[in-house]
Amino acid sequence: MHGINSSLETLQKQSRLENSQSNHLKLLLDFVVRLNTAFATANGLEEIFSAILAGVTAGEGLGFNRAFLFLVDEKRGVLQGRFGLGPCDFEEAGRIWSHLSAKNLSLFELLEGVKDKITDDSQPLNRFVRAISIPLSQEDNCLVQVLQRNKALLIADSPRVGAVHSHDLCCLFGTGELAAAPLSTQGKSYGVVVADNIFTRAPILEDSLYTLHLFAGLASLAIRQMEMCNSLEDKIFKLKEANKAVEAQKNLLIEIEKYSAIGRMLDHLLHEIRNPLSAIGGIARLLLRREDDDAKRQYLATVVKEVEKIEDTLRGISELHDIKTISCFELELKSLVDATLIAIQADFDDAGIVVHKNYPRESVWIMGDREKLQEAILCVLKNSIEAMPDGGIIVVALTRKGADIELRISDSGLGIARGHFKKADNPFFTTKLNAMGLGLSKAKKILELHGGTLLLTSNRIGGTTCIITLPRILNP
Repeated sequence: MHGINSSLETLQKQSRLENSQSNHLKLLLDFVVRLNTAFATANGLEEIFSAILAGVTAGEGLGFNRAFLFLVDEKRGVLQGRFGLGPCDFEEAGRIWSHLSAKNLSLFELLEGVKDKITDDSQPLNRFVRAISIPLSQEDNCLVQVLQRNKALLIADSPRVGAVHSHDLCCLFGTGELAAAPLSTQGKSYGVVVADNIFTRAPILEDSLYTLHLFAGLASLAIRQMEMCNSLEDKIFKLKEANKAVEAQKNLLIEIEKYSAIGRMLDHLLHEIRNPLSAIGGIARLLLRREDDDAKRQYLATVVKEVEKIEDTLRGISELHDIKTISCFELELKSLVDATLIAIQADFDDAGIVVHKNYPRESVWIMGDREKLQEAILCVLKNSIEAMPDGGIIVVALTRKGADIELRISDSGLGIARGHFKKADNPFFTTKLNAMGLGLSKAKKILELHGGTLLLTSNRIGGTTCIITLPRILNP
């Protein structure tokens, strides 16, 4: 009878143990499912790292006292300590665990609480682990071996069965044993998760080591997925940029073809119009000189004037079309700008415009065609004069910008409407009466032949600033 009772007690104990193990397994599987959800919804690698450390230390998870994350730095060839999570001493451990027990926080609430801690440089465990850097070539180091073998290891401060011995590493972490598992998937190593029970002194059992390894494998898949998503986003961004470039090139080709067609048409029109126009103008001038009747002279004078207008327009179109090459020599830009200002000084005086100059002390040298550049600057200055019919101020400034020189011509005139800035230097665009809008277009073409740019913008005094950029000679 006694033997039967003994056997029943043994069976009951075994049943309770199996039920306990089954319940623990169910809880662990439930935790893994929730943790996998946290991995899947993470917005970046740092959130995944937070979930890894929280999962290793959470009571409903692996339940280690502390967890540390080392990541592979391929450029430096080291295993670099990055993040740590857990109490710093016994007092803090008791306080934290009492708080967590009282609050009964869910996994996601726990993750929200530790998210900021792992990136906080002032956290003692972060400062501690970030000071550790292990060369990947140091093959006798246990953490490097974890990566090389792709296997979880129990590391002990003294030799014993089932553990690798590393007194130095355990001494560094201040504990008698450590559990370490690789973050690795599909042949790529990301790092190592290290955990210990420094405060409870609970032994790290084989089941805990095995569970840590499985958990690290799940985390590795999450890291891999995040990397693939980031890579895909990067490729999508590059593809979009490439599509934009293709679209821009397509538009450029359309513009080139359009201007080419305009050029062919202009050649034909110039040839067909000039000769009869010259004949009309010549006959009108001849008749004007011979005519005595005042009324007829007035009609003929009007004809001559309108013919001259058309001739000026044709001349402007022809000059714009003919700007194809330049002859470049070394030029001192300050003297070139000064000479241009002197050439147009009478127009400034007539319009009541005051010019202020702001130049650097040193000489500014460029490679350029003096005549063409002077023509481009004159076009800009004339635009400024026309924008100030009642007088005003023009500021001419030269500024070095890296390997370029920037010439700014600012006026206090009427300004350009915001929507017109991009159109203002296009051929034939103008808001002025009796104008063809070729000045700025000609200036832009000349500057582009010099490797420069022309940009229009509004300024603080209500007018317009023309920014001309040209490459300068660094050592003339």
